[in-house]
Amino acid sequence: MSFFKLHKPLVYNYKPIYYDPKKEAREERRKRMEQANKPAEGNGKGEYEPQILRRGIFREIAEKEKRITRRKARGSNFRVIIILIILLAIAYFLMK
Repeated sequence: MSFFKLHKPLVYNYKPIYYDPKKEAREERRKRMEQANKPAEGNGKGEYEPQILRRGIFREIAEKEKRITRRKARGSNFRVIIILIILLAIAYFLMK
């Protein structure tokens, strides 16, 4: 018997979670590849047919991305100019 009651240490059931984005991306790609390689209903083939890599394909893709980026920038600049014109017109009519 004692005057002070000693508490037992607290026990936590902590399970650390480790998130690996590379592993997640790898698993997602693997699932997509499995879906792509599955034979279609009624096809019956199921053989893997790799895409043909031809010379300059990466350059073509880069050029396409560059064109898309330019088009988006051009559209954004056009919107900014239109908004600026509208604001200037409103300011002109308010000052009048």
